[in-house]
Amino acid sequence: MLVSVVRSFLWLLLAGSVLLAPSMAAAADLRIGLMNLARVADPHLGGNRADYLLHNQIYEGLVSVDKDYQPVPLLAERWEQTADGSWLFHLRRGVRFQNGQPFTARDVLYSFCRVAKVGPEPRAMQARLDNVAAVEAQDPFTLLIRFDTRMAVFPSDAASVPVVAAPGNLAVTYAKGGCAGQDWGDSSRYADPALGAGTGPFRLFLYAADTMVLDRNPDYWGGPADWDHLRLIRLTDTDRVPFMLEGRIDILDSPALESLPFFARRPGLVLVEGPSTGLTFLQSNQRATRGPDGPNRFRDLRVRRALLLSLPVRMLADRIVPGFGTVTTQMAMAGMDAYVTDIPEDEYNPAAARRLLAEAGYPTGFDTTLMVTPMQSKVGVGIAHFLAMAGVRAKVQVEPMERYMERLRTGDFDLYYGGWIFNPDNMADSLLALLGPRTEGGGRGAHNYGGYSNDRVDQQLRTALAEPDTTRRTRILQDVTRLLHDDVAFIPVMHAQGHWLVRAGIHLQPRLDRMLLARDIRPESTTR
Repeated sequence: MLVSVVRSFLWLLLAGSVLLAPSMAAAADLRIGLMNLARVADPHLGGNRADYLLHNQIYEGLVSVDKDYQPVPLLAERWEQTADGSWLFHLRRGVRFQNGQPFTARDVLYSFCRVAKVGPEPRAMQARLDNVAAVEAQDPFTLLIRFDTRMAVFPSDAASVPVVAAPGNLAVTYAKGGCAGQDWGDSSRYADPALGAGTGPFRLFLYAADTMVLDRNPDYWGGPADWDHLRLIRLTDTDRVPFMLEGRIDILDSPALESLPFFARRPGLVLVEGPSTGLTFLQSNQRATRGPDGPNRFRDLRVRRALLLSLPVRMLADRIVPGFGTVTTQMAMAGMDAYVTDIPEDEYNPAAARRLLAEAGYPTGFDTTLMVTPMQSKVGVGIAHFLAMAGVRAKVQVEPMERYMERLRTGDFDLYYGGWIFNPDNMADSLLALLGPRTEGGGRGAHNYGGYSNDRVDQQLRTALAEPDTTRRTRILQDVTRLLHDDVAFIPVMHAQGHWLVRAGIHLQPRLDRMLLARDIRPESTTR
């Protein structure tokens, strides 16, 4: 109790110093303004970008990815594939958790076990280990991971599971589907700065609803970060502009596009932009065989195709949210393995959509709902407008992120507009995560909230994971892209463009995953 009181008092002092002297604080602190903050402090419950933006500062996996999505060493210094298709990881020595505990293979085993034990189902983090058959610590710094099916592509999902400090000195043995006999830890403990269960460059100082403060980890194995403190600040729509103008934040994440011309005229601010693998899409709820008024209409391909033909995705991208992203009708971007050149960019045909609805038994259309987050409300209104022109009368329901994610998890929606950041070097795994089979507890399809199911797609994707020949794997993935398009598994709309307003004197290099990692954001020499 005393520790928390002292920390709260220190935070008030720190906050006051920022308000009194923002230019001085900027030399030591990095302040990022965000629409949403992490819903949970527990890194094994992360499920969206806001969660990862906090967790990735504090916790590390065996491997991470660089700005171009290429694997880079973290807690594993190197790795190789063995003759039988397993992957051998050589762990970094001399690493300590923020609580002083030495890092060993036991902590990786514990973390792999824990993802199947905490949080509500489906467990998104557990999906990263869906194909893991066994994990063996050959010694404290050598870890062998075996898979159910051969992994020809580097298993970045398994290697990126956040590693937390294993409690006590008990031996830990990994068992597929979950382990027994251990203290898996109350998730609420991870909001306590005293836990110190991460190895990352920053450690938690304050976890609160509107502000999260992280301290620099002075003992970080990679050397201390440039910033004394990292502050993640939740901003409302009305706060975003004044906070940037008044110097109360250094980076504004995803500024409103209509505000960019205004900021362009302000000295001392820089607009940083970059492409990303963020995909936005419309998805229907196909889980149940029947709805409240009869058979589940979204299981009818004619209805799903009518939705597709109702949407002028080019107009949505260019007119409704200009500058947000580039129009697409598939997950992959041009030049990626799964990209197909002969899928049309825009198939807008409301007359054909109305004919398909009539064939499906809805000559006058039907009423439904469309769930979006506050950030997506503008495009949600645009989607609903065009759906209505074809006879699908969708009421837009704007939900805060926490409620939005809960409704996705429980299937409490008809249509939802969502986003997904995919791995361009492992498209098969990304497609399985978003559209693969949902299993009890987790599994690769943990993000398949709409319950889409296609056995042929699943088999082809698993074949692609095991295919060592690049040409054959590309051909398989392109076939899958065509299958998903023809079956209207979901309706891709845009590949999002990353936008950040950055105070002069700070260097931010855009990443394909749109993450903001404070260890990679650097002050210019003029500010330090």
